[in-house]
Amino acid sequence: MSKDINRPYADPTLIGRRDLLKTGLLMGTGMVLAGVGLRPALADEPKRGGTLRVGLGAAGAKSSLNPFISTGDMDFAVAQSIFDRLTDFDKDGNLYNKLADDFTHNTEGNIWKIKLKKGVVWHDGAPFTAKDVAYTIQYILNPDNKADAYPNLAPLLEPKGVRALDASTVEIELKQPYALLPQVLGSKVMFLIKDGTTDFERPIGTGPFKFVSWSRGQRVTLARSDNYRTAGQPYLDGVEFIAINDPTARMNALVAGQVDAVAQLDGSLARLIEANPALVLLRSKSGATTDQFMMTNLKPFTDVKVRQAFRLMVDRQQLLDNALSGYGRIGNDLHCITDPDYASELPQRTYDPDQAKSLLKQAGYDNSQSITLYTSDAAPGMQASATLIANQAKKIGVNIELMVVPPDSYYSGPNFKKTQMGSSDWGQHTLESQFGQGYARGAYWNEPDWTSDAFDKWVSKARTTFDAPKRREYYVEAQKVLWNEGAYIIWGFRDLLDAASAKVKNIVPSTQRNLGYYQFESVYLA
Repeated sequence: MSKDINRPYADPTLIGRRDLLKTGLLMGTGMVLAGVGLRPALADEPKRGGTLRVGLGAAGAKSSLNPFISTGDMDFAVAQSIFDRLTDFDKDGNLYNKLADDFTHNTEGNIWKIKLKKGVVWHDGAPFTAKDVAYTIQYILNPDNKADAYPNLAPLLEPKGVRALDASTVEIELKQPYALLPQVLGSKVMFLIKDGTTDFERPIGTGPFKFVSWSRGQRVTLARSDNYRTAGQPYLDGVEFIAINDPTARMNALVAGQVDAVAQLDGSLARLIEANPALVLLRSKSGATTDQFMMTNLKPFTDVKVRQAFRLMVDRQQLLDNALSGYGRIGNDLHCITDPDYASELPQRTYDPDQAKSLLKQAGYDNSQSITLYTSDAAPGMQASATLIANQAKKIGVNIELMVVPPDSYYSGPNFKKTQMGSSDWGQHTLESQFGQGYARGAYWNEPDWTSDAFDKWVSKARTTFDAPKRREYYVEAQKVLWNEGAYIIWGFRDLLDAASAKVKNIVPSTQRNLGYYQFESVYLA
């Protein structure tokens, strides 16, 4: 006996809220659209033609066109335009089938069959088939390929566990029952590649835009794909991604008309955009974070009491008001606030410098600790929050010295994960995606190198549980371990802030990532 957990993609409205709540696949949040000219529905007949110029940060000398190895936001934005996934998340965080048409599994939940959408074509004209999906998963599972998605899939199956049954059906045999396969296949790092692909210098995808040219870390040029599956789309002739790592320089380029849209606007600049009638501010509530992490393999953060002390010493409201200019909400040292299994019942950690001092004393550290915090302007509020935290630390007798590097070399630089503390930023994720990428043992993006047997036990139980309320109980237990022993200081969740020229139409703000999740197939220029 098999059980359908998603209905066909042909009518996305059929994937109802009740179905998603039953299977734990809903992670909706509120959305706010500021300004005029950009609307969820097309107000006028779309105009065809033109090239959208997008200014992005976090690009550098190690930028890559390999969709499985992202070094920053620009790499991700490019991959979003070239490639697709089997499943994805809409603007409100609801899971839907993209290139998958249907998921079924056996009674035990360890064997899944995925039916694929028919009529999908690669940029070179070849048909998209089950062999492409099987090859993609096997490529990710090869540790030599160093795919960001490896930690998500490696615990679940062996390469031999995936096979094409026919042109439009994939079978996946898992190591053990797993309830969230459709969700994990929609993770941001789960792009699909063509069977046999080993080189990404001229990538081929099934997305709305095809590769034309690039200059590493500077510019990527894409053109409309005539093979795109949605009739009449994309409306644009092409998209040009331009690296502008400094946030103020990005805004100046928009004001000067050198680009048409910019991502990751700093909150301090948002009101300047709102005051300019030629520009539009895009704002969306999100689970995105700008946070700090403590390396658990370096003293003093090998001691959990020190990690707890540092979480208590931060004034979260001050960080929100100043580092994010109020564009966000308070965090509680847990990621994924938009996931329905987020442990909202845990008490809010408050500012308590006296208790922080006490914990440091219990750990055997006096009031003259010196800590190095690696940081940059690589994300909204990153350097500003690091500066504020350094000032706040003085109240408990800790001296934090900032090691500031340029945004284009922050994540790829030699000191990333090598100093006692670092800064980071995460887009919105499900708990399953976050735990797979950011908390799995040995995962590169487990930035603080934090591990816990208790955490692993609860996550493993959650993954094999198909009963949604019971699964939530296990995820909450895992988050209790994180709240008590973890190594991230998640002081706030930032709103996603972007800006565009008023002539740019139909960028729909998304909870998932900036500039409408970098989905430009329905965007046009007036």
